[in-house]
Amino acid sequence: MSPDFLSGIRFTDLTWAGAGPFGTKVFSDFGAEVLKIESMSRPDPVRRGGPFKDGVAGTNRSGYFASRNTGKRSISLDLKNPEGREIALRLIAQSDVVSNNFGPGAMERLGLTYDEVRAVKPDIIYLSMPMYGEDGPLSTLLGVGMTIAAVTGLMWMTGYGRGEKPLGPGTHYPDHAANPYHAAFAVLAALRYRRHTGRGMKIDLSQVESTANFVGASILEASVHDREPEHTGNRSRRDAPHNVFRCAGEDAWCAIAVESDTEWLALAATIGRQDLAARPELRKAAGRLAATEELEAAVTAWTRAHGAVEAGTILQNAGVPAARVSSARDLVEEDTQLAARGYWQTLEHPEMGPSLFTAPPFTIDGERVELRRPPLFGEHTQEVLTGLLGMSDAEIAELAERKILA
Repeated sequence: MSPDFLSGIRFTDLTWAGAGPFGTKVFSDFGAEVLKIESMSRPDPVRRGGPFKDGVAGTNRSGYFASRNTGKRSISLDLKNPEGREIALRLIAQSDVVSNNFGPGAMERLGLTYDEVRAVKPDIIYLSMPMYGEDGPLSTLLGVGMTIAAVTGLMWMTGYGRGEKPLGPGTHYPDHAANPYHAAFAVLAALRYRRHTGRGMKIDLSQVESTANFVGASILEASVHDREPEHTGNRSRRDAPHNVFRCAGEDAWCAIAVESDTEWLALAATIGRQDLAARPELRKAAGRLAATEELEAAVTAWTRAHGAVEAGTILQNAGVPAARVSSARDLVEEDTQLAARGYWQTLEHPEMGPSLFTAPPFTIDGERVELRRPPLFGEHTQEVLTGLLGMSDAEIAELAERKILA
């Protein structure tokens, strides 16, 4: 399916790293023109962070950068130079949205505050995504995905027991889930509002507040019961067995999540432990929780004799929620469901060659949105400055010579 849903919307996109570029990628994947502004003095840091295709480092070879910038157009422009700033303002004057996820004070230093931008584009939608928001006692602090997970309590809630160190969610979760999508929702709402009223607006998205929205029931428990939720690792506070269990093979695991008395009886029968099913105290969740260690040992004795996929399939067929614990390689190479639904898309990249990308996680009228490849650094500078701003080749060459377009 051709990604033309948001055709006619233009971003001057100053975002970098994770959350910001992922938020604007939502628009570029659906046909908006997203002009990604960066310079070699301030490149998007994930360009240099990898992982790199075939292990070969390069400005245009980062898989992380590629995955977060599909469909965008790259313009090399030194915003710290006054002439570079003026070019940026000319681009903004022909844009619908200007976006940044810089730390506090950065846009002021660049001379690109909301008021300065609004002077050239009165109905602009201005997205700002600092860690804490633009006001309040902590608004001057900087942060990234891991620190945001820490200060919002997300990291505190993931661990195996009191006294053990917090584990965190295993990735910069705020960068990949909460913050980019909240930003995209806010911009879509602002675009709709402007269509009806003609008014632009400033969106001040606090990444901490955005992530706190994903914390969920733990905040309610703390506020209602005045206590912290117990750290349970992969166990449940309500039922058992509920954990990941080692299977046959190297580092192979199966997740099993019993959540009802019926599922428990099905599990006991499947693993051949009718003796456990017959014990009256194990017919209810409270009794099973009290016997967690014993039940987990019984389940492990069974799973160790089966491969992870096999164990999951047998239990699923018996009505027990279970699944292999998949690695990234498993998802790419062996997940038949993702493959059957066309979730993976291969795009030809000038430097990386054929490269695998994740599609938007839905179909529309049964079709996938077709991704467009990510840009090379500065790939569209000439095209945009001539086509959009009417600059001559000689002007562009002179600016490039003076490192303003670099």
